[in-house]
Amino acid sequence: MKVIPACAAILLAAACSPAPASEPAAPAAPSIAPPPAPMAPPQIAILTDLVGRWGVAMEACAPTNDAKDGVIEITASTVAMGLDACTISSTTPEGAGTMMILQCKSGEGGDDYERNFSVVSSSPETMTWITEGGAGVPHVRCK
Repeated sequence: MKVIPACAAILLAAACSPAPASEPAAPAAPSIAPPPAPMAPPQIAILTDLVGRWGVAMEACAPTNDAKDGVIEITASTVAMGLDACTISSTTPEGAGTMMILQCKSGEGGDDYERNFSVVSSSPETMTWITEGGAGVPHVRCK
């Protein structure tokens, strides 16, 4: 095949020249918003003074109390009351104490339940556990 120099110049010029202005430009890709940031877990604020094992009396703290009657164990995110295991879903400062909303599983085979309790610590060794009805039960820190 023989290329004539004049034709080669025309072919190259056509291949290298910009598209005529009459041709529409390709549409831009739609912008996609980034996905929303994941929600942070709820902040739970348990006073470190409340973390620990508490009994209605020192006798309740005894290792022989297998049923854990009268014993409350508080961690930064859980509360165990007797045989029931609870997760703290939220806390709110309330006067001199903390109001907690707990999601609980019965350790005796009962239904799951939600309860509100308030806790007031009057010293590092004592606290009052206040039920939804408003009755306060004093507790001592187990040793």
